[in-house]
Amino acid sequence: MRVSERMTPSPVTTTVDTPVTEVIQLLEENRFRRIPVMDEKGNLIGIITDRELQKAMPSQATSLSAHELNYILKKTKVGDILPKRKLITIDADELLEEAAVLLRNHNIGAIPVTKRDKLVGIITETTIFDAFIDIMGLREPGYRLVAYIKGNPPGILGRIATIIGNNGGNISHVSADVNDKAMAKITLRFNREAAIGAIEQELEAAGVQVSVEEV
Repeated sequence: MRVSERMTPSPVTTTVDTPVTEVIQLLEENRFRRIPVMDEKGNLIGIITDRELQKAMPSQATSLSAHELNYILKKTKVGDILPKRKLITIDADELLEEAAVLLRNHNIGAIPVTKRDKLVGIITETTIFDAFIDIMGLREPGYRLVAYIKGNPPGILGRIATIIGNNGGNISHVSADVNDKAMAKITLRFNREAAIGAIEQELEAAGVQVSVEEV
């Protein structure tokens, strides 16, 4: 799955010359937590979060008059407070899991997506969560079978799939955890019309320990 398939295309942006108060209002109206920032030439130069914008606001304990406060707020531009950090981006053709790694490694909540150095979208942590839910089929009814396999021998997934298919099972989603070399864990989701009792018996007869739940 590519980033382009999951990104939010043509994201809302702001500019370095936009007053901070306007950007805060824009985020609140759209329920955004961050927004890409463009320079005078339309080039992406950063991303700013709602927290960073709020930090630029004067404290409620300020001794400034309302007139002075309003003047300062109008004069403060996004470019004045944009953090001087390395801009992390990802190409639209990269794999979605690469975006997940970048989010985790850099402890950030969103990554601007580019194509030939132009902003074309944005990927957020919510995007990754939604993709995981869809890939695992967590919103679809059926059976969830976890197979525990000693040693993870070659061809075992094929044999498991054959047993499920021979008993009316149509596998829709598969994931594997093979971090432990001594024991592999394969999770499969398939339709409720499958003969689940026969599947369990045949898998256990083949030396595969299973746990099954209807979801």
